[in-house]
Amino acid sequence: MKNAITILLLTLHLVSCGQSKTEKGTESKKDSTDVGFGSIWKNMDEEKAEKDYKEFLEKRELKIKFDQKEWLKHNDDSNHKSPRWNMLTDLRENYLNKELNKTQIINLLGKPFELEKRYVESTNDTLNLMLYPVGAYSGFGMDFDFLVISLDENDKKIKVWVEQH
Repeated sequence: MKNAITILLLTLHLVSCGQSKTEKGTESKKDSTDVGFGSIWKNMDEEKAEKDYKEFLEKRELKIKFDQKEWLKHNDDSNHKSPRWNMLTDLRENYLNKELNKTQIINLLGKPFELEKRYVESTNDTLNLMLYPVGAYSGFGMDFDFLVISLDENDKKIKVWVEQH
């Protein structure tokens, strides 16, 4: 959690300043306090924060083949850096692109983190959803992302997407 906070603070600082770290280095330390994070920024291990942030960005873009054993190993995982995120493209393109039912999905991905019924007012429908945690890679990497699989009334897969919680 400490690393995630460090990454967020570094990101907010760089965005607030509108500068890269190297550009910032040529200015006085007083300028870094103008954005409200000065005291935190001074006490932060800048090199470690920058390394963590670069690692976070690289892992966000990494795409690997779906590995069922590796996926299942992280079923009850609350790890922000779950390897599941990197399997999503292959999983969606090569496994979830065909007609599947709820039992087949559970056989492939394991027990979902949550089964949810969600009412959609605009269409007056209730969606039956299966949610699988995939780490925290979208946005600032603070909130968890979930693979969401929507099922029809016959427990057949209708749609697949990723959302942040």
